[in-house]
Amino acid sequence: MDSQERGHAISRSGRVPTWIILSLCATALFIGAGVLSERMYIEGRFEVPLDRVRIESEVEGTYIPGAWSEFVAARLSQLGHIYSDDPEAAVRVAQELESLPMVHSVERAQLIVPDGVELDVRLRRIVACVRTADGFLPVSEDGVLLPGFSVAPMSDGVGQAPLIAWDESLKALHVGEELLLDEHYDALSVALSMQKHLSAKVRASLGPVRIDASGAALASVTNPGVVIYLTERRAALFGRAPLQGHAGELPEEQKWANLTEHLLDTSSEEGAWEVLDIRWDDPDILQRR
Repeated sequence: MDSQERGHAISRSGRVPTWIILSLCATALFIGAGVLSERMYIEGRFEVPLDRVRIESEVEGTYIPGAWSEFVAARLSQLGHIYSDDPEAAVRVAQELESLPMVHSVERAQLIVPDGVELDVRLRRIVACVRTADGFLPVSEDGVLLPGFSVAPMSDGVGQAPLIAWDESLKALHVGEELLLDEHYDALSVALSMQKHLSAKVRASLGPVRIDASGAALASVTNPGVVIYLTERRAALFGRAPLQGHAGELPEEQKWANLTEHLLDTSSEEGAWEVLDIRWDDPDILQRR
């Protein structure tokens, strides 16, 4: 299975409608170019400026890095002048947008006079991050490195985006390219599973999360497989990655329920747990403080 197929296999994204009109504004996730104080009319036509962009979201639990606005504006400005009487203007804008790593697809493009360009766009969603030499880059649910460099893990819309990769293979990757290793996609599938099965309250309280799936392929009764590292030196043994299926293992939703129960349980008199095996019906505390 190549990286694109793995990305499709673990992607949980739904279609998010985005409307881009003259000011590139929308009703859900939208790319916007700031309201113009005046339109530039030239011989009965007007110019559609593409160099002032902002990206906003009205969808709860969605994080849009501020750097995306500048990234989109810089790329669209390379198109030069777009005029209202140009029948190919919308097509050129759509093609340029589809080349951007944060844009999954542009499904419809139309020039609407005198309002500008209207497009139906699906954006990629930040669900995890990877460690680079100097900081962190966000990763989409289909394994694409996205713009938005940060010196610390960025938000995934609820909490900190979990760290899923930090190895030497990342040095060969650039923004817009896909993750290379199976273990990265295994870790990404765990991050998506975490978003699906943990409540927003629990996710927001987790703080930094690191998902080590380097041993996912070796998961067995004696091998913990995926290990999830939490704050306060805590580690949860997860077993197989969701991407690998659940044959012979506890369903992933029950694993997360086990973790939630122990994260919220403060009644123990034996000391807080440090290593928790959540692979079984009765989770096993392997180490306490």
